[in-house]
Amino acid sequence: MSDPLLPKIGRNGPLVQKSGDGPSLAARVAPPLSLLVVLTALGLLVNGHRLGLDLAGGRLLPVGGAGELWSAYLSGWHPVGGGTASSAPTAFAVLGALGAIFTPLGGPPALVAVLLLGDAPLAGLTAYAATRALPVARWARAGAAASYALLPPATAAVAQGRLDVVAVHILLPPVIAGIAAVLARGGRGWLHRSSWCALGVALLGAFSPLAHGLALLGLVTGFVVLPTEPDGGRRALLRRVASVVIVVLLPLALLLPWPTVVVNEPALLLHGLGGPAAPATPAELLGLDPGGPGALPVGLVVVVAAVVAVVLRPRSLAGPGLGVAVAGVCGLAVVQLVLVKPVQGGAPAPGFAGVPLLVIGAGLLWLVLSGGPPRLPRPLGIAWAVLVVVVGVGAFLGGRGGPLQAGGGDRLAVAQADELARTGRSVLVLGEGDQLPSQSGGRLPLFGDDQLALAPGAPDRLASWQIALEQPSTGSTRAALSGAAASGALFVVLPHGAEASPIVALAPDLVATESPTRDGRQVLRLLPPAGQVVLVPPGVAKQSVTGTSPTSTLGVTPVEAGLPSVRVRVSEGVPGRLLVLGAEVEPGWRATVDGQVTPIVPAWGHQVAVAVPPTVSTVIVEHSSTLRDVLLLVEIAAVLFAALTAVPGRRRAPASAAGQPVVSDPDAEVNLPR
Repeated sequence: MSDPLLPKIGRNGPLVQKSGDGPSLAARVAPPLSLLVVLTALGLLVNGHRLGLDLAGGRLLPVGGAGELWSAYLSGWHPVGGGTASSAPTAFAVLGALGAIFTPLGGPPALVAVLLLGDAPLAGLTAYAATRALPVARWARAGAAASYALLPPATAAVAQGRLDVVAVHILLPPVIAGIAAVLARGGRGWLHRSSWCALGVALLGAFSPLAHGLALLGLVTGFVVLPTEPDGGRRALLRRVASVVIVVLLPLALLLPWPTVVVNEPALLLHGLGGPAAPATPAELLGLDPGGPGALPVGLVVVVAAVVAVVLRPRSLAGPGLGVAVAGVCGLAVVQLVLVKPVQGGAPAPGFAGVPLLVIGAGLLWLVLSGGPPRLPRPLGIAWAVLVVVVGVGAFLGGRGGPLQAGGGDRLAVAQADELARTGRSVLVLGEGDQLPSQSGGRLPLFGDDQLALAPGAPDRLASWQIALEQPSTGSTRAALSGAAASGALFVVLPHGAEASPIVALAPDLVATESPTRDGRQVLRLLPPAGQVVLVPPGVAKQSVTGTSPTSTLGVTPVEAGLPSVRVRVSEGVPGRLLVLGAEVEPGWRATVDGQVTPIVPAWGHQVAVAVPPTVSTVIVEHSSTLRDVLLLVEIAAVLFAALTAVPGRRRAPASAAGQPVVSDPDAEVNLPR
């Protein structure tokens, strides 16, 4: 088939290209250099008040270091929400690996800051590079790239701290170009092109399953719609099929075991890593504005420009851009109309419209660009300048708002943070606004915690604790404090403006005030004896199998052991004791007493517990992650395959004398100089 993106000559005869043809180096460098300078300057103006290497706020929780990210990614159990065996997003591995480059600046937090603050210039450069195969003027490509870099969903994503949408914004243009190359070019080099495209799709899917799905939708649709090379024969068809199979299957293997979680949790597909959002109005969507702070509906000029370009200069090259825009519209309809319950609880809600609007914007700009001539006449140059100025003004006026800020987010006092890290106990952080309550072990919540699928019942329990502490009453408040302590919590962080005194007055034996957080939020210390693992006497044990929270902690003894692998030597004692873990009951837990398998007993209705015999015995409780380990091995094999096949094979260069025409192979494909 003929490539709709890449101009080629020499298919039916020798190709002659004279040395020295083409534009000068200055002419080639000027557009991308100007693009970089202008977008960087505008980015500094918009984000000047949030410059820093430790951003947080809005939908972005503080980002952990490389060690924390890799530990969380490789672990089969996470001390979040009372404990969960949910797999961590593959974005952890991506940030952990790429963050090593930024180690002198602070590691992954610095990388995230660069992505957010440098989103506009980075997206502009990737968009400019991705359009290099289009037979249009370089300055028109620069105008389209600048318009794409400043689209409203991108500025809103930065302002709201939606790292997943920012990653899609930067990666989308090369992924679209890669899919187009896979579909259009089935000749020599098809394998490494397919592998590179698969890597791009995998990076896209690591941050946004929705963008991954839309990319595969475009790939499969293009494979079905576009014809095969008329002179390629059966070999060309087989290469196209193999390319599509690689781009479909290899990213899934590279993302393991994350896709298994996405299949079981549809909210991750529609809400992404950034979580749900309020539905946008039709007027906002028409202006490519996803709603919320950080954007104005100035994308309407892009819509108008695309319509005008198609009407005034209809061309066959407009087909791919239209297809991309239609795919984005389909994604937008699903995200806005399908309401799902967030992965960590709450009422059903739509997703954030940023990803599908970016896809729509990319398709519309492709339509505008495909209607342009190889040389940019003055009227079209003025039109491009007006388009860039309008979206630039919208980015400047809207992008300065939003909750994202420097400083690394809220923090506990140093002594409190050290105690949490030393004991491994958890902190219960009550939500405010659209944020849900959270419970994390050994630290305050970090990036990715809010996208781990919690054990059944955990979201409802955290929500009930929030209500009981926000609306203090003797019975419910004491039960919430006792239940939180039994689950291993040591501190409770109240919302901004909430006072600790009413809670302390109702339960002075269960809670005491502590030093506030850096942002001024009140902190409570839970006083009942508790820990990651505790040994409870028969009286409390009987209550634990029938009740939901302790009414007495007499005789409860904390045990020095860490989760999820517990090995305890229990002394002789009375019958009926229980070893209770601060972990949620879910598949994968296994317990043995003196080498004999013993059943798991739910304590307080949701925690892992094991009956302890009256004699001296060794109790081992651990969480099995065999399936996850197998999936990680598959992922490693996929990484090796991608690394080997992404390297292009050696190609012989045709011999030529200096200053003489170069005669290439009749089947070679060469870009026309622009």
